[in-house]
Amino acid sequence: MRSAAERLAAVPVAEEQLSVAARTHRRTALVALRGELDLLTVSKVAEVLDGLELTADGVRHLVLDLRGLTFMDIPGLRELIKQNEFARENHHHLAVVRGTDAINRLLELTGVEDQLVLVDDPDDLVAPPLTE
Repeated sequence: MRSAAERLAAVPVAEEQLSVAARTHRRTALVALRGELDLLTVSKVAEVLDGLELTADGVRHLVLDLRGLTFMDIPGLRELIKQNEFARENHHHLAVVRGTDAINRLLELTGVEDQLVLVDDPDDLVAPPLTE
């Protein structure tokens, strides 16, 4: 039988379970999620997104890239919904890059996909260059 300290030591730290990489270009922020988005890691996503400081003068477009997610549970879904509602209320734009089949199925079964702007690739959001 393991002690409580040994059991806690065996629990992976949120940083090990999820990486969140954000980069900003002009008025758009691309936030790529890799790993598991769950109860233990959802606060890490919220912290990064809150740090982007979406403002009228700054970042106005947020792209959440789910392609690197291996797992998502209800708290992860709630965070997507929360970010979508925040974007609408504050006149920002939120787009979500579809993830794996399992992640897409979760979005479909819960009806969350109907609330989001979903794209297959971040480049889908950029207009093609004008040709002369």
